[in-house]
Amino acid sequence: MRDRAAHVKSNMRRKGEMHMLHRWSRAGRPAALVAAALGLVLGLLGGSAGIAGAAFKSPSTYPAYVGGHGKANPKLSPITIGVVNQQTAPAAPAPAWTTGAKIGVTYVNQHTGGIDGHPLKAVYCTIPTTVGAATRCGQEFADNHAISAVLVGAVDDGNQPLESALAPAKKPTFFAVSLSSVDEHDPYGFILYNTATQVEAPMASVARNLHMKSISLVYPSNIAGNVYQAGVVYAGLKYVGIKTIYKVGVTSAETNLSAPFEAAHVGHTTLLILVNSGGPLCSDTYLTLKSLGVATSQRVLVNVPCDTPTVAKADGGKLPHDWYYLTANPLPGSPTPAVPAMEKVFSLYGKGPVAFNAWAADAFGQVVTVAKLDTELLKAHKKVDSATVFAKARAFKGPVVQGAPHVSCGRFKGTPATCNDLDRFFQNTAPTVMRPLGTWIGPPKGFKPPLS
Repeated sequence: MRDRAAHVKSNMRRKGEMHMLHRWSRAGRPAALVAAALGLVLGLLGGSAGIAGAAFKSPSTYPAYVGGHGKANPKLSPITIGVVNQQTAPAAPAPAWTTGAKIGVTYVNQHTGGIDGHPLKAVYCTIPTTVGAATRCGQEFADNHAISAVLVGAVDDGNQPLESALAPAKKPTFFAVSLSSVDEHDPYGFILYNTATQVEAPMASVARNLHMKSISLVYPSNIAGNVYQAGVVYAGLKYVGIKTIYKVGVTSAETNLSAPFEAAHVGHTTLLILVNSGGPLCSDTYLTLKSLGVATSQRVLVNVPCDTPTVAKADGGKLPHDWYYLTANPLPGSPTPAVPAMEKVFSLYGKGPVAFNAWAADAFGQVVTVAKLDTELLKAHKKVDSATVFAKARAFKGPVVQGAPHVSCGRFKGTPATCNDLDRFFQNTAPTVMRPLGTWIGPPKGFKPPLS
């Protein structure tokens, strides 16, 4: 009875919140504030204007997006890109990103006519958890004159050496969600989805707009990128006036999180924020909440990598009810054609479940987006090289596959690689159902994240 009563109370509280959000909308508050109140998305006040609407509009007919059909012509000279990711477990944030990149390259060559008929060729390099490996990858790509652009995955170790080695060659570098603030300052970089600095900051805006009084902030202390991101969230929460914050780190060796959760006062705060890049921490969080008897009463806000079959399996086949998800991607279970389109592509190559991994979907999106830029260059009778791809990317306005409908690369003061500071929030309201909450919004107005 106690659990049932808590669940009823929780539902009533959430209905009150939504009523509050709609009431704010009618009151005619500034557009960005309305978006934040209605939205619960990866950003808030001060975000780029002009991106609105509840629908997550992402390209889903990839041949039309790229501008070609059928198979590439093997007799034509290839268009070559460099592809690099951090792969070594357990410290690698997202090895699945590489799977998505490989599927993207194969798909382009088999279904979009390659790059205006030319085959797309990828040169792969792996960064274990060593700085020397990052330098080696950067030098390899810089010295290979055939490589016109470099795609970077989930890298949070060796970012500076990688980009320093690439810098003399001035090769455009395309990131998904960057995990290091170093990436944001890369003068030849393009962060298509969101940045380490901005990707978490909107969590503070959500907490403020829902009048949260106390926060449990948990993060993996053995992943450098997540440590920095947790620091951004903490600073953001302080910035918006939330005084009671319990910030506690966990390690990948911990599966029962009872001790750190108790240290973070989980179950006694108004919101648990889990900052992480995926992996078992998501399901471990849910299982620990169940063991503590607060799974139905503790509100939880997590990153999109927690929207995976692994977490669903831990919850008996479905995702934890009413968790909030912060994302730059459309989520499985949300009303957007981009989700089944992505799953169909991955299924062509026997990797259907991997399509639900946001990092893998981002990688596919990076490949296909760059393929679009290169194809447009060739159709305009221009050569594809580092200079032309860089200029094309600087002028690119979107949409990004699996990303925002509009981007503005190089327009963010002080961070030339940033293309987007906006995101979305979703709520898991029922099994296999993700409810989009509002529109695209950006970080709290005036908030300056701490330097990493």
